[in-house]
Amino acid sequence: MPVVTLTNSTLHVEMSFWERVGSLSSNISIPLTSVVHATDDPTFIRHGLGFRVGGTGMPGFIAEGHFRKNGNRIFANWRRGEQVVVIELQGQKWDKLAIGCTDAKALATEINTAIAGLANN
Repeated sequence: MPVVTLTNSTLHVEMSFWERVGSLSSNISIPLTSVVHATDDPTFIRHGLGFRVGGTGMPGFIAEGHFRKNGNRIFANWRRGEQVVVIELQGQKWDKLAIGCTDAKALATEINTAIAGLANN
């Protein structure tokens, strides 16, 4: 599963070699100023990601790559058994990131706290 880390100014999504191959992407770095909000949304993957533009996907089992749904560009890296955190972005290549993790609620809280801290500085 991808590893999401935060610095003072950047959100990093680091993927294993096979996750990068499956998603047809490299590791992702997003400035925190471009992160709007993060939520833990257990239904996001279940409701479908839309049209897969590139990557690997098998509904209910794996979603890795680039998707389009309702005009949104979505990058997903999720496998069955993982929780999903949805990170909304502005002014970036993707509108949303759907990232698999072990504790989506804690990760969403950590991201939102970092965004709020950035806004207060």
